[in-house]
Amino acid sequence: MRASFPQRRLAVVGIVLCAGLLGGCATTADFQHTQATASQAKQTADQAKQAADSAQSQAAAANSKADQAVQKADAASSTADKAMQEVERLGEKLDRMFKKTMQK
Repeated sequence: MRASFPQRRLAVVGIVLCAGLLGGCATTADFQHTQATASQAKQTADQAKQAADSAQSQAAAANSKADQAVQKADAASSTADKAMQEVERLGEKLDRMFKKTMQK
């Protein structure tokens, strides 16, 4: 006698379940390997993030120092400009005094 459709269907489901269970044992090692790889990837990503955070912090510090250097350079330029104006003023004063002396 031939098996009815529901019986054949049940047999196929049973075979698929057995194959799945047998295959599941083989994939446990694969899962553990995948989990180890994922853990390594996370650790590497965490290290990369720490390095990036450190680099960002150092860049911010360098930017701050550069801003301070610009401010000091601007102050020095302003002081030099004032000194140059004073030198020009004194030069003009000396010229006037020299001209006065020459007229006498």
